[in-house]
Amino acid sequence: MKIDRSKYEEAYRCGRQVHASTMRITDAKRQLEKIGINPNSSVDLVYGLGHMLDGHRYTRTMSAELVGDYLLWIERDYGRKFLKNAVSALQQHVEYYQSLTKSPMRGHVKILEKYASLLNEEVEDFVSPEEIVKSAELVEGGTKTIFVNVYERNPKARRECIEHFGCICSVCGFDFEKKFGAIGKGFIHVHHLRDLASIGKSYIINPKEDLRPVCPNCHAMLHKSKPAYPIAELKELIAAQ
Repeated sequence: MKIDRSKYEEAYRCGRQVHASTMRITDAKRQLEKIGINPNSSVDLVYGLGHMLDGHRYTRTMSAELVGDYLLWIERDYGRKFLKNAVSALQQHVEYYQSLTKSPMRGHVKILEKYASLLNEEVEDFVSPEEIVKSAELVEGGTKTIFVNVYERNPKARRECIEHFGCICSVCGFDFEKKFGAIGKGFIHVHHLRDLASIGKSYIINPKEDLRPVCPNCHAMLHKSKPAYPIAELKELIAAQ
């Protein structure tokens, strides 16, 4: 039986409450059963929303129509931060499902392309123009479609990089908070050690190995070369002056 949009909206409402720990999953299942959604589908719809809000891969597929509605409602109710999480979760789901079934998932891919392109227009902090992916570029490889887009700029990866290395430039040691006081607290750019433009496949970022905090000046200078200068080499150039 096809689930109409009003039932999806009720599943979304229950999912929000379960995610906020104001409703138990058993109560959500009971509520959704009353409107004609079977228990297994109820769990998938509720937990699927939770995974999207947290930016985690979900494995049970949902219709492209529902995914589009969930993304629309997440942006409306939670804002762009959680929308980014949801887009990341969707991308992980698409890659997972394609690896199992070889299905192109055209409907899901179209939605992912739309939202990834939208989010790529909004870069939280300055990044070097050489690193900005201007659209949801599709790279075809065999039967699998891989995205090089906002997933590589997962805000969680940026946050973990800064938590590990701090907000001090890895090249010159500049500290914005020491120089500018409170307005400089927490400000730093994050540099990808692996050039995004040269990556031919999607990959999972290790914030401690793949990212480094750098100041804007050093970030720009790193990208004076293609591929970018290694951090150690730029340090040597500074020391030689």
